[in-house]
Amino acid sequence: MFFVKFSVLLTLFIWCSCFSRCSCDDFPSLLTANASIAIILDREYLDNQYDDVLKEVKIIIEKILREDLKNGGLVVLYYSWTKINLRKDFTAVFSITSCDNTWEIYRDSRPENLLMIAVTEPDCPRLPYNEAIMIPMMKPGEELPQVILDSKAQHSVSWKSSVLLYDNTFDRDMISRCVIALSRDFPDESGNLVKPLSVSIYRMKETAHEWDRRKFIRNLLKALPTKFIGRNFMVLVTTQLMQSIMEIARDLKMVDTFSQWLYVVSDTNYINNNISAIMPLIDEGNNIAFIYNFTKFGEECATGLNCHAGELLRAFVLGLSKAIREEQGIYGLISDEEWEVIRPSKKERRDGILNFMLEILRDTSKCSNCTTWKVETADVWGDRYEFTSFTDETSMQSTTRKTAKTSSIGFKLINAGYWKPFDGLKMTDALFPHISHGFRGKTFHIITYHNPPWQIVSSNESGIVGEASGVIMDILSELSKKLNFTYVLHLAKISTNLNVNMTDDVNGTMTKDIHLLTTDIPSEVLNLLADNQIILGAVASTVNERYKRLINFSVPISIQPYSFLVAKPKEISRIYLFTAPFTNGTWLCLAALIVILPPILCLVNRLSPFYEFHGRRKKLGLFKIDNCFWYIYGALLQQGGLYLPHADSGRIIIGAWWLIVIVLVTTYCGNLVAFLTFPKIDIQIKTVSQLVASGSVSWGLRSGTYLEEYIRDTDLAKYEKLFKGASFYLDENDDIIDAVRHGRHIYIDWKSNLLSIMRREFLKSDSCDFALSTEDFMEEQISMLMPMNSPYLELFNLEITRLHQMGLIDRWMKEYSPKRDRCSKQSSVIEVINHIVSLDDMQGSFLVLLLGFGGGFFFFFCECILRYYYKRKEREIIKPFVE
Repeated sequence: MFFVKFSVLLTLFIWCSCFSRCSCDDFPSLLTANASIAIILDREYLDNQYDDVLKEVKIIIEKILREDLKNGGLVVLYYSWTKINLRKDFTAVFSITSCDNTWEIYRDSRPENLLMIAVTEPDCPRLPYNEAIMIPMMKPGEELPQVILDSKAQHSVSWKSSVLLYDNTFDRDMISRCVIALSRDFPDESGNLVKPLSVSIYRMKETAHEWDRRKFIRNLLKALPTKFIGRNFMVLVTTQLMQSIMEIARDLKMVDTFSQWLYVVSDTNYINNNISAIMPLIDEGNNIAFIYNFTKFGEECATGLNCHAGELLRAFVLGLSKAIREEQGIYGLISDEEWEVIRPSKKERRDGILNFMLEILRDTSKCSNCTTWKVETADVWGDRYEFTSFTDETSMQSTTRKTAKTSSIGFKLINAGYWKPFDGLKMTDALFPHISHGFRGKTFHIITYHNPPWQIVSSNESGIVGEASGVIMDILSELSKKLNFTYVLHLAKISTNLNVNMTDDVNGTMTKDIHLLTTDIPSEVLNLLADNQIILGAVASTVNERYKRLINFSVPISIQPYSFLVAKPKEISRIYLFTAPFTNGTWLCLAALIVILPPILCLVNRLSPFYEFHGRRKKLGLFKIDNCFWYIYGALLQQGGLYLPHADSGRIIIGAWWLIVIVLVTTYCGNLVAFLTFPKIDIQIKTVSQLVASGSVSWGLRSGTYLEEYIRDTDLAKYEKLFKGASFYLDENDDIIDAVRHGRHIYIDWKSNLLSIMRREFLKSDSCDFALSTEDFMEEQISMLMPMNSPYLELFNLEITRLHQMGLIDRWMKEYSPKRDRCSKQSSVIEVINHIVSLDDMQGSFLVLLLGFGGGFFFFFCECILRYYYKRKEREIIKPFVE
């Protein structure tokens, strides 16, 4: 029995030691001990006001404890210095001290999860909103530096540099405080360091006349080196001057999608705060925000240190009383052991009291509650295009994201937040929403048409439009994700006569292959863009000067080079391959040596005194010219002879000939291997210069293309000849392709189009009949279409450039390009490895053998005839009989 009790006690001890620290903090419960608060009144900071403030705070505490603390108790400890020991049993800390000391107290109290309530000096960075309440004490009308500091702490202004423009409304001290607020670094509510800004300061000079003031503003804005100081502007001016600056900045084209303008207006109030007069000055694509004074004035608006101290302490006591009451309600329903497990932690209690205090202050506060600044921002991106009406019946939804906006067209200011002394800056939206969220999910109408591989619009037999794909559609999809917009695609009606071929697209569906609409923009697309009814045209088009007066082109999405489509070069007959290692001149010289050397060798042997001196006969061997010939010829074939010269003169000639033979045979054998490995191809037209100089073939290209315009207007001689000799037609047809196949014609077009033709013809005939020239002699830029003077041109260009840099467009181009087949060009290494010597390569050798046998039989018959002739002649001669 004792053992069982001991085991249970041991188990409970282990459980408590392991889990009690995880379930609750090591601090007294409010049900067993009173809460405590440390009130720090910094004597050094308050100076002469210390005694009065201390007396007033004690009166406030006594009154609050008597009237508002209905449950439990509160121990209040007063300190006149900031270096104190914040014990674990403290519930909160209330301080009135400088900014640096406030932050130091907060850092000391944070490990103990104490509720920090602070009243401090102005221009002080806010303590974290989820752990503390801080009120900077400011004189009425001097809130601007604190507003700027809070906006920076909230990362509403996330600039690296700023241009500060101000007028005479603010004195030097106020501007200095604003600059310090922008250029200092401090921790934000998450503990991360807020980096300082580089600030460029410009003052608006006061002038007597409006014309002089506008002239000064214009000259000042024109002289700003925005390339170096940035394009983020903070303008601290009055309402009247703000309108002049906005108008002049718009005229100077300084307001666009990449610049940010924050106007801080101080001469407004709760009654006079209408800034809607500036709405006509805000255009599509602008980033403009306003922070303006919304303060009330009246007897009901109280302020002062004692007022804030009384409201903060009362809100804390009410929150504490509510927390005690809730804990008592739970404690009465459970056992002590269960309470120790589930009772709130110190952090949970702090968060509950803090939230209750904020609610009380927002609802009932009278101290500085009248001091308010409002934040409004312009939501103007895409409004013109979001509500464009389309009457065509052919449309397809290409994105699944929806937008809830259904209001009528028109620019408007949206409420982005507010600023109050105890709350700080509370943002309900981004200060510059389009910088943070792009087009904010707006839906645009975008037009397209079928033009593979750029736009592939599939449809069934009934003509119902299905999904869209292609290079342009992939780019459009990425742009919509990056810039946060959705779109509805509309299919343009094409009313031109085109060559239509049924081909399989990459998805395996049957689509109409129309690859000629990049040069001529359909009238429906052109009219919509010229009237500025759509934000962009999802089509690939050639950058053409004749359209630039009506529409804009994006940065090129692709560069399309021009090339030639020619008949596949034929391999030259290899019957004379054995003669290829040497030129004709080399063969003639070799034949001349065989003819000349035998007489010389025979003559040297006959005239040499060596044989006469040694008594040798000069009748046989190399003394006969036919033997010298066969010796020289046999040596050439690396065969020895029956006779050798005995004289040194003849031996030197033979030795020199053998050296020549070694060089000739080695060179011939090496070159013959190379010629056997690499087949010799017929001469192919590879460049424009060769084409215009050939005179044996005709050439042609599509009419109305950029290439036609260029070669018609250029002064280069080769392109002038190319234009004069060219045939122009709307599209390639079967007759043109057949003429190219038989080598009578050359077709000039984009290299990608020629590859498509080659693949199409390969699928038809299962043979490789065409080849491309090696020279890409012209390059044509392909871009997307946008309205003239579109404010989003540079924005879309930037995103397209990033897609190029990431390699996505290149990947999509390869994905939608014709697939490689056996007609694709193979590398020379593969040709060398796979080449096998065939009968065609050896036919020249068999021809030599045939000629040798033919020559041998010819001389055989000659010898027989000669023998017959001599025998017959001998029979005709009468010989005398001699006994």
